[in-house]
Amino acid sequence: MKNLKVWQLIVGLVLVIGGSVLFIIGVSGGFGVEKAELDAEYKCSDCEFEYMELTPEEYEKLVADKKSFVVMVDQGGCTTADRLKGFLKDFAIDKGIKVYKVIFGDMKKTSLSDFVKYYPSVVVVSRGKVIGWLKADSDEDADAYNEYNTFEIWMNKYLK
Repeated sequence: MKNLKVWQLIVGLVLVIGGSVLFIIGVSGGFGVEKAELDAEYKCSDCEFEYMELTPEEYEKLVADKKSFVVMVDQGGCTTADRLKGFLKDFAIDKGIKVYKVIFGDMKKTSLSDFVKYYPSVVVVSRGKVIGWLKADSDEDADAYNEYNTFEIWMNKYLK
């Protein structure tokens, strides 16, 4: 009976300590967000920046081919979209990456619409899977729409 209580205490301590360690790792981001390593065709250190137009069919092909890339979801005549496009352009030039652009109405014809509900947005796709997108309707992402430094931090969270 005494041995059983000792073993119960040991097992309980192991569970509490193990659970605490896992909790701390999880809270500190140790399990982390998946980061995308962009495919080689989306990297260039000396190219002139220009958004690459993306059709719904091309998007679905990239996803099927398990490509890793960045997409700007845009809509003409939106000042917030214009500011976000500027942030993304500056980031892309600094990091030497190429970026796709899709119009919101066209995006709604793709599987991307399962994630992005409002424009503008920036989406990071890793091996054909959406791993991060800016949410225009979220207070959590509001600063990334208004401050370049916050936008850069958000992008670096998802890109290697």
